[in-house]
Amino acid sequence: MRALVNGYGFLGKRVARSLLLGKLPGVRLVAVARSTGYLYRPEGLRAEELGNDLSGSPHFVEGSALVLLEDGKVDLLVELTPTNLPSGEPALTNIRTALSRGIDVVTANKAPIALAYRELKEVARSTGALLLFEGTVGGGIPLISLRRFCLRGDEVLTIRGILNGTTNYILSRMHFEGLTFDLALREAQNLGIAERDPTLDIEGYDTALKLLILANAVMGLDRKLDDVRITGISRISADAVALAKEANMAVKLIGSVDADGRLSVAPRLVKLNDPICVHGTLNAVTIRLKTAGDLTLIGEGAGEPTVTSILNDIWEVVTVRGFGSA
Repeated sequence: MRALVNGYGFLGKRVARSLLLGKLPGVRLVAVARSTGYLYRPEGLRAEELGNDLSGSPHFVEGSALVLLEDGKVDLLVELTPTNLPSGEPALTNIRTALSRGIDVVTANKAPIALAYRELKEVARSTGALLLFEGTVGGGIPLISLRRFCLRGDEVLTIRGILNGTTNYILSRMHFEGLTFDLALREAQNLGIAERDPTLDIEGYDTALKLLILANAVMGLDRKLDDVRITGISRISADAVALAKEANMAVKLIGSVDADGRLSVAPRLVKLNDPICVHGTLNAVTIRLKTAGDLTLIGEGAGEPTVTSILNDIWEVVTVRGFGSA
């Protein structure tokens, strides 16, 4: 199976190196791309070609890796370019192009799945391609596959949880250390937990995208971003956090899908003994099932654990396509 890793940031570098080390038998990494160009070797890339900067290689080709999809040079697209709102591009076009040509797709890019889930699933169905996206929500927490493989015999009634580690870290520092929002944000940025432009996180859009994916893929709804009521945490004061703490509660940014299918993202008061009241960069999600009741999953929502989710999805593609013994 010939693979293209598109996106050469934190996730892309680690996934590419894992494939080169042969962690998934049957997968041959033939191309790695970034925004300005790509490396392509039909017989498979070599480890020494994948430095920190792809453009430093003498074999670097300027231009879009889309040509590799259009020319049928790969069998699997691992789409790991950064999330882009409101368009979802260029990932949306890359995924749509791959699926329309019967090329399987594994992605951790939230925007295309949140913005065009129904369309992409229909394209995949029509061509027989696989579309897997465990890494889009919850890092290494298996929220999507849990529904697909373990909860098919039950009905999901509601979803509620913390889906963004950056905001959870900020609110945790405000809760335990009494920091102001601005100081906690600056600390998170200095530690690399928050982006230089943290808007997507602190204004709730990252959580909203993840919530949309869960609503549509786990609960079978058909919601759009406009259907989500979104309030971020930038106006949360240290005094409000302190008052919540005195009442044995914590302020958390909660994404929820209620029993009527309404979606919301907003700061909420959460009891300290609530299973989803986790701290630091942890994520926690409670899924309420009609028969089995409440099921809560907790784990790191980003970073290295996301690599595990991506590799698990690739492994599923390998298994379904029968390349595992190649």
